[in-house]
Amino acid sequence: MMLKVYITALIEDLHECDPDAYVRMCHVVGKRSARIQLDEEAVIVRMNLGMLQVESSTGEADVVSGEGKTTRATVLALLDGSLEVSEAILNDSIAVYGELEEINRMFQAIEIILDASPRCPELQRLSQKFVQEASANPNALSFENSTWYPFAVLPQEMQLLARYDLLPRETK
Repeated sequence: MMLKVYITALIEDLHECDPDAYVRMCHVVGKRSARIQLDEEAVIVRMNLGMLQVESSTGEADVVSGEGKTTRATVLALLDGSLEVSEAILNDSIAVYGELEEINRMFQAIEIILDASPRCPELQRLSQKFVQEASANPNALSFENSTWYPFAVLPQEMQLLARYDLLPRETK
């Protein structure tokens, strides 16, 4: 399924199963727009008077309030719980661009959807469909979390982390 179709279904399902969350989403997003990129596919998403508009992206010339990029592999890792959003941001698996206010609103919109998901069977089914379709594509399955801490670490910090058994486990 194309990104445009998934985003449209995501917002329509939110509106159907949790109208209050949809109203919050409209309030948070306002008349802003965002360029969303998943792998090589990108769309422009905007809300206008409570109506969702999703269009194909024309590229770098798009005029948007903010931008977010990730991969299907990252989304799959987030959905199965093997990756946290904060880790994905730190290791550049999720990239966001824009003014701080716009980035904050993008994350608020995501939080609204994540909050509603456990109560919305429609959103759960959409997530399962995404996983099934992405898993059918072998190129989407490879996610390596190569960076667990992006800053230089002093030996004393490593000793402290080791003493409290807080270092990442080696995977084989």
